[in-house]
Amino acid sequence: KNNLDLVQWAKNAYSRGWGYVWGTYGQVLTRSLYKAKAEQYPDEVGGYADFIEEHWIGGRTADCVGLIKGYGWLDAETEEIVYNTNGMPDITANEMYHAATVSGTIDTIPETPGLAVWHEGHIGVYIGNGEVVEAMGTRYGVVKTKLEGARWTHWLKIPYISYD
Repeated sequence: KNNLDLVQWAKNAYSRGWGYVWGTYGQVLTRSLYKAKAEQYPDEVGGYADFIEEHWIGGRTADCVGLIKGYGWLDAETEEIVYNTNGMPDITANEMYHAATVSGTIDTIPETPGLAVWHEGHIGVYIGNGEVVEAMGTRYGVVKTKLEGARWTHWLKIPYISYD
């Protein structure tokens, strides 16, 4: 697991139009998975039922940190996402930021694709050239945004992958 493969994973999620559902990490959103997430997270998922049903059922979805965890949990041989594997724990965006041993304020970000960018409660993947791929929210899905002028406050090396 490395930063350059993470960038490809994130770009793929963006180009394929992945949706956003709280608590998901890249798997196909079946009706049964949707129902389970709505029960698990009634405030974060339940309030968007009509939108999710109309836009995201049947496609791949992830929440912000789930975009990163899905890559971490991907079994390269089977191409299946296997929950909580490959040394990447099931943690929140804030926990991932606080677990990092290499990080800095956003104004010091090096030109290293595959770094994570973070602000309180949210995380994205820096893909290089001033661009970020992030699972932005239920009504947006996975989007590509500009680093400059965004709300990111810090960058970090994701502790569970290597950097080339």
